[in-house]
Amino acid sequence: MDVFAIRDRLIADYRGFTSGTIEVRDPRVSAHVVDLLDGGAQWPDPWLSLNPSFETGGAVSDLVAEGLLHPENERIFRVKKHADDAGTSTLTLHRHQRDAIEAARSGKSYALTTGTGSGKSLAYIVPIVDAVLREQEAAGGSRVPGVKAIVVYPMNALANSQTLELEKFLKYGYPAGQEPVTFARYTGQESDERRREILANPPDILLTNYVMLELVLTRPDERLHLIRAARDLRFLVLDELHTYRGRQGADVALLVRRLRDTCASRSLQVIGTSATMASGGSVADQQATVADVATRLFGSEVTPERVIGESLTRATAHDLVDGPALTSSVRAPQALAGLTYAELARNPLACWVETTFGLDSETQSGRLVRRKPTTVSAAATLLAERTGVDEELASEAIRAVLLVGSNARHPVTGRPLFAFRLHQFLSKGDTVYVSLEPEGTRYITSTYQLRVPGDASKALLPLGFCRECGQEYLVVAKTSSGRESFVPRQDADASGGDAVTGYLYVSEDLPWPADPVLENRLPDHWLESDQSGATVVLETKAKYLPTEVWIAPDGTVTAPGAGLRAWFVSTPFAFCMRCRVSYEQVRGNDYAKLATLDREGRSSAVTVVAASVVRSLKQLGPSDLAADARKLLTFVDNRQDASLQAGHFNDFVQISQLRGALYRALADAPEGLTHEVVAQRVADALRLEMADFAANPEVRFSAKESALRALRAVIEYRVYADLQRGWRITMPNLEQTGLLKVSYVDLPEIAATQEIWEGTHPQLRDAPAALREELCSILLHEMRRVLAVDVDCLTQLGFEQIQRDSRQHLTGQWALPDDEKVAAAGVVYPRGTTKRKGWNDLFVSGRSAFGRYLRRDAALGRDISTDDAELVIRDMFRVLCDEGGLLAEADPVEGVPGYRLKASAIRWRAGDGLKGAEDPLRKSTDSEAVIRVNPFFADLYREVAEGLRGLHAMEHTAQVPGPQREVREHDFRDGRLPLLFCSPTMELGVDIASLNAVGLRNVPPTPANYAQRSGRAGRSGQPALVVTYCATGNAHDTYYFRNSRDMVAGSVAAPRLDLANEDLVRSHVHAVWLSETGQSLKSRITDIVDASGEQPTLDVIPEVWRALTEPEVQRRAVVRAGAVIEELRGAWDAVDQVIWWYDGWVADQVRSAPTAFDHALERWRLLYRTALSEYHAQSKLAVDPRAPRFEKEAASRRAWESKNQLALLRNEDSEHGQTDFYSYRYFASEGFLPGYSFPRLPLAAYIPGGRGKRDGDYLQRPRFLAISEFGPGSLIYHEGARYEVERVQLPRSSEQAGVADTEEARRCEACGYHHPSGEGADVCDSCGAQLGLKTYNLLRLQTVFTRRRERISSDEEERRRAGFELEVSYRFHDHGDRPGRVDADAIGDGQTTATLTYGDSATIRVANVGRRRRKDPNDRGFFLDVTTGRWAQKKDAEDATVDAEALLSFEDAKKVLKVIPYVEDRRNILLLRLTRPLDDSAATTLRYALERGAEAVFQLEDSELESQRLPDLDGRGRMLLTEAAEGGAGALRRLVSERGALASVARKALEIAHFDPDSGADLGHSPNAAPGAERCELACYECLLAYGNQHEHAFINRHVVRDLLLELAGADVRTGAGGRSRSEQRDSLSSLADSGLERMFVTWLDEHGYRLPDRAQSPVEEAHARPDLVFDLATGPVAVFVDGPVHDDDTQRTRDHDSQERLEDLGWMVIRVRHDDAWEAVVARYPSVFGTARS
Repeated sequence: MDVFAIRDRLIADYRGFTSGTIEVRDPRVSAHVVDLLDGGAQWPDPWLSLNPSFETGGAVSDLVAEGLLHPENERIFRVKKHADDAGTSTLTLHRHQRDAIEAARSGKSYALTTGTGSGKSLAYIVPIVDAVLREQEAAGGSRVPGVKAIVVYPMNALANSQTLELEKFLKYGYPAGQEPVTFARYTGQESDERRREILANPPDILLTNYVMLELVLTRPDERLHLIRAARDLRFLVLDELHTYRGRQGADVALLVRRLRDTCASRSLQVIGTSATMASGGSVADQQATVADVATRLFGSEVTPERVIGESLTRATAHDLVDGPALTSSVRAPQALAGLTYAELARNPLACWVETTFGLDSETQSGRLVRRKPTTVSAAATLLAERTGVDEELASEAIRAVLLVGSNARHPVTGRPLFAFRLHQFLSKGDTVYVSLEPEGTRYITSTYQLRVPGDASKALLPLGFCRECGQEYLVVAKTSSGRESFVPRQDADASGGDAVTGYLYVSEDLPWPADPVLENRLPDHWLESDQSGATVVLETKAKYLPTEVWIAPDGTVTAPGAGLRAWFVSTPFAFCMRCRVSYEQVRGNDYAKLATLDREGRSSAVTVVAASVVRSLKQLGPSDLAADARKLLTFVDNRQDASLQAGHFNDFVQISQLRGALYRALADAPEGLTHEVVAQRVADALRLEMADFAANPEVRFSAKESALRALRAVIEYRVYADLQRGWRITMPNLEQTGLLKVSYVDLPEIAATQEIWEGTHPQLRDAPAALREELCSILLHEMRRVLAVDVDCLTQLGFEQIQRDSRQHLTGQWALPDDEKVAAAGVVYPRGTTKRKGWNDLFVSGRSAFGRYLRRDAALGRDISTDDAELVIRDMFRVLCDEGGLLAEADPVEGVPGYRLKASAIRWRAGDGLKGAEDPLRKSTDSEAVIRVNPFFADLYREVAEGLRGLHAMEHTAQVPGPQREVREHDFRDGRLPLLFCSPTMELGVDIASLNAVGLRNVPPTPANYAQRSGRAGRSGQPALVVTYCATGNAHDTYYFRNSRDMVAGSVAAPRLDLANEDLVRSHVHAVWLSETGQSLKSRITDIVDASGEQPTLDVIPEVWRALTEPEVQRRAVVRAGAVIEELRGAWDAVDQVIWWYDGWVADQVRSAPTAFDHALERWRLLYRTALSEYHAQSKLAVDPRAPRFEKEAASRRAWESKNQLALLRNEDSEHGQTDFYSYRYFASEGFLPGYSFPRLPLAAYIPGGRGKRDGDYLQRPRFLAISEFGPGSLIYHEGARYEVERVQLPRSSEQAGVADTEEARRCEACGYHHPSGEGADVCDSCGAQLGLKTYNLLRLQTVFTRRRERISSDEEERRRAGFELEVSYRFHDHGDRPGRVDADAIGDGQTTATLTYGDSATIRVANVGRRRRKDPNDRGFFLDVTTGRWAQKKDAEDATVDAEALLSFEDAKKVLKVIPYVEDRRNILLLRLTRPLDDSAATTLRYALERGAEAVFQLEDSELESQRLPDLDGRGRMLLTEAAEGGAGALRRLVSERGALASVARKALEIAHFDPDSGADLGHSPNAAPGAERCELACYECLLAYGNQHEHAFINRHVVRDLLLELAGADVRTGAGGRSRSEQRDSLSSLADSGLERMFVTWLDEHGYRLPDRAQSPVEEAHARPDLVFDLATGPVAVFVDGPVHDDDTQRTRDHDSQERLEDLGWMVIRVRHDDAWEAVVARYPSVFGTARS
């Protein structure tokens, strides 16, 4: 396989796609775009990485001979091809595999970190198998019962892959039942029978995942059988260590400790493997880093010496690279093909290539290490310089030797001499940006920033281009803060339809006229006649008319006559102001109307890339590539995007095939095709096999004919539907590409027969026959393009029949979805428009586009009046219907007949592809002589489409049921499924030997992810292609497109684990407690709660509750959990920094576990009660004889949905853990049990069932993501379809039925602190500011319900985002004995620069307060019909959500309440605030600079750290940083616990913002920028701008934070109380105490878990007082006097009173604690001061 040729073909296809989309009208802008394409900047040369050869560790037989392995290993570890093959040769191991075997014999834990494809699995499988064999031998040759090893994989796909590999070793060549070592996969995918077999007879080796291992430890059945069998477990393997980060990693670390404790395995040997961890620094540095991570994760020491790395060796003879011989080899690359492996290994060119691409030497040790990848062109330059040949010949020679080397196999090992991958990065590039200056002089660039490089006074704005004529529009948003101005807008949100987002039209040659009606510049459907007969603009369209504005170069609006003249139109884009093409159908965004070069179709681009690669693979000969290797695995980070991409690809391929088949059928029929034969001819041209479309491919006889007939019916429908005008903007149809010419039967003869025109209008009667033919043809084209065609398949009855036949006989993409809406036939009426207009109806009057065309000089002339034109039109319809027989009459409107074009009148003919379909009504042919054809799509339909047959894609994500995922894995592995779009479920270690190509729809989060994903290809040593699509506007993708080499071979940070997160540790204590109860949670929650009767209590069943509350259980659980946590505490970085821990914490959690267990059921109870109530209510309504029919039908559907919801909540269809309402998984999602990778406290969206899916499903999302993804009218993408959120589950108030149970709360306007409604304080608990008004009608978002829209089509380029404004508030969570916050100061040069406050597991509340672009920012919330739970909106509101069909009309709602939905959870947070004021620009820029810096320093993914702006009345830039992952990565804690961490972040932020971190010098742009790169003026996508912060781009200016960052880079962070721990603080207070009573009080506070004072005996000079103890609170200082008996004296009492008054006058709060008081009562009165005691 020539991977270079496949790559070259891909680039040709991709260039054709990117360059063919639009033709820019403006000559200067057009020249700029052409220059970019010719430079190839969007497809740079691919990196080539050469997989090195590994030092040999000897054959297995050699290790047996040495006594290192048991003799039976020689028989086991052989190359075997099938079940009966015993193998002929043993495996040859690598050096690192041998090292691992030797390490295993020590009994100590170890880790292996080597590259992908290096055989890591053998490094633990061989030692485990050897240990089992030796144990058997010691037992006299018989198998010793029990589990000896547990292998934990992070993904089921990896476990499935490794199971197949183990079968080859341990089953192949052995009689059934006589395998030497047993193994079993136990991941939750097994059948009931298989599970029972495993439990009855546990294997030697158990393959599982961490979630299933958690269940094994918790569920009584497995605990009884498997854990008992694993007593004194010998091995535990954790595969892919680098994935164990954040919450998931901390969960696994605790799981390991619990397993060791439960199995009583004190000598447990833990083995970890990782392909990519800690690749930065020297080998010794890597070993030390990995050893530290492994020790924390394993709970047992791993020393650097027991971190095994790869040992590389040369495959070629490096010493043979001399000048003359190398030159000779380069000049004759064709001679390489005949060389043997040994000869090629000694070839000078091969030796040079291995060194150049594969191997380097470590400076310190001289050890061979992998060389960073380079490109063939860069290497060719070096080779040409060395040999004196030209670069083209050098490049050809390099390619030749690599390809020959990939086919040359070692005679013993079978490995190729060269195994390499090409890493191709693609980008659509940025769009075009221009300054606000005249067209001839404006600045033009394709590098996004806000200001013109070199002139910060001039704004830059992005351009969008009309897809029809190429007219440019400036894409803008209006802002009104201060002076009204226009700023760039780059989003796909569907807030649309408001007056603040829109477009600017600038044109010197065709300015917008003062009277567009008079100058014929408006679409005809915008016009109507008033009572006087004058033509006026429709009232509903008037608000969308362009308005004249004058704009200064900086974007501000100026006085008329000053600045640049432009015209503003608001979204949605309704018509082009140059070519007048109009859009009547409202779409979710304007992407399909205006092309922006940066967003020209990510989905289409990835589809084109995928189709190109697979098509190239399929075209290879049988000897070049095996049949099962012609496939592509594409990774997508977001599961909804995977669904979107798979649906897009399938639709794109099907439409391309249909159009290509129609073109081929037409090409074979020069006379054209008619209605009678078109479907049959297209079906024949498709050349589909029965397996491609038939539900039962094996049927014969009449059943086969029925399937074929159903296929023809679907094809006919699709072909006719494809006739409508531009319905797929992103995929121009055959007419638009000039490949289809439609004519009409007998039309020339009809036009030429004078007698039939005699009774018509004189102008028509006397017109030349050619003109009559032209006019009739234009009219018939108009009818056809609105589908006014009389054909059965476009009627509702005909379409339903096609659906029925499709449902019975067809499958896959060729079947019509059940809920697809018919593309209904329209009707054309020769009259003005009426209110009875249907979706596709067309009214053709004298004032219509056709009527106006008749009055042109090229038609009947300007002399004809409007009324005459209407008479002409009616005559044309009458003649074409009555005399010509081309039309059929339809239902009349107000006495005027309607018409449809007869299908039999249409003649389909092939076009030449040189000129697109003309549309003289909308485009003037004098300005556009030839309608442009998109050459890419013309070639696609003409040449390529036939090669797409058999291509189809599936998604593979966590939202696809497990059994389906497994089927798709097998189909993909065997080559039956050619394309798989997957989330990271297939990333880790999945061994698909025949995979040659991998695609990435976006740049992966980290180089570790990239290494894993790219490593799926070429695992058998074959050349491989890895293609990565980089999205413009995404900071991450943009950065790595510029620095792609760092992604291919970059440094990967070891995972960070926060093992001290309270919620996470508590969940494991709960798990230990539950396991000790011996109580099974069964598979259904209804097995543990009382769900009987019509009004069930849903209380925990009494016998279950007794088991949970047994006192002896509590005692055992405290002992067992205490032992685990005590061992864990040894891994905490600093015990005193764990602010929630206290002695007795474990006992408290165990004691409260039953109550917490019951509380965790509340979400399920709410879901269940709501669904049950809905079912009863709707079932009753469905049979109510008094209810209208439509209400009964709707009620029946709702009852059916409710019944399905109840079935899901009862988990009726699953006994195992595959559903979200499987008992154990549910409790994990509630945070009661460990959650691992599952979202904690998720929100669910109910997806209704559809075809092939009896029931619906609940999709779960993390709640902070769901608050926007599940917002009103949001679209959810799932299994190739789109679903719109229409209603929400309402928590019903117990006081009044039908009233939503909402809340009220206060958010401090000064700092954003959250105050629950129950607290009556008037001042903020955090900052002390006066609190404002309450926020009412806060609705806790629980579960949402959706309705299906339509299948995903190839028009769907990006997920539509709804564009919500989210408001964040926070509240610290006190941990009983100590506050849940740590205060710190950043101090530089003796001055405090910033204050920091860290909150461990603080409460975060996120409220969705409205559409981001709503007209009135103070109008907060959404309309909700509280009787049905449906979201509502005023459809005619300016800021109404476009393309939101499911939202109820406000007028139709029964009882409306405006609510603010919110969600709440706990996260680790950090507040940072400067000590001096700064403006909005500096505050915003600093926040993003620190966020980006922290992500870089701590190597966090974009999604792991988030920042929000908080209110700050003093303007000191208060910001909130949040660790997005539950459990956190421990990064924010480090910013207050490590004195230099903040400084490191600030230094990195300076680098990112293009400043020298030492001097602060402005570098102007990234160090890796191309030569001649434009200067970054204020900010750019390579520094601080990103798609996610585009709404704040106007505030981001890197220059305003330089000095601040330099200060922070030199700051030292010191925590509160002088950085002392709690114990140190207690001792310090006691030492300062002035009396024994004070010491007693401090000790009492400490023992009871109250907050300790901050200082003692601190004089307050102004008050002439010295409090005994002082609390420094945000609300102000608090003085505490501990009064002994001496204060009972009258004189002393007077002094005390006076000093108290002086303190209170100064704003102090004073508390007196007497020696004879009940201290509990005193302290309880002041919870805001002392906190609350431990329970």
